[in-house]
Amino acid sequence: MPVKYGTKEWEEEYQKVVRERRKSHPKPTVPTPEWGQVFGEIVDGDAEYRAAAKTWEGAVTLVLQAKPELGLDEDVSVVLDLWHGDCRSVKILPKEEAAKAPYVMTGSIDTWKAVAKGKTDAIKATMLGKIKLKGNMANVVKHVKASKRLADCTGLFESVWPDELSKDEIKKFRADLKQFREQFGV
Repeated sequence: MPVKYGTKEWEEEYQKVVRERRKSHPKPTVPTPEWGQVFGEIVDGDAEYRAAAKTWEGAVTLVLQAKPELGLDEDVSVVLDLWHGDCRSVKILPKEEAAKAPYVMTGSIDTWKAVAKGKTDAIKATMLGKIKLKGNMANVVKHVKASKRLADCTGLFESVWPDELSKDEIKKFRADLKQFREQFGV
């Protein structure tokens, strides 16, 4: 039975599970909760992001669309709690909660990987319709340096993308993600 989102129990259990998963996944797979936590730590410690985002206010949800052949049977909503250059947390949240963020960016896992690997940038992908944005585009453009640096931070640590997994690893990734989603209602 899942713990109820929005409770102290959910938060405590989430942090405990992420700590345990990080021990066994030193090179986290995108978009797992341990990947999100490492990403958040990188963003929060990045002086360039902090300077560029000093006037940014509001959470950003990154929705990675389902791609069952890679073990993503459902969309995954990764929420970054960003405020004045700080990254207060990065968590996988229930889609209903994640959709409440002031900014929601939705794209395929392939598009997000291209952004992370520097093959395109998030603003360009948004303009081309590869990433759909819900929120104030003018504010995103005003903070283009922060947006670009946020995307750059995904490449500052070692991670594995689902398309880099073997078939057996995809099965395990799918099972692990399913178990996590069921436990936390995400």
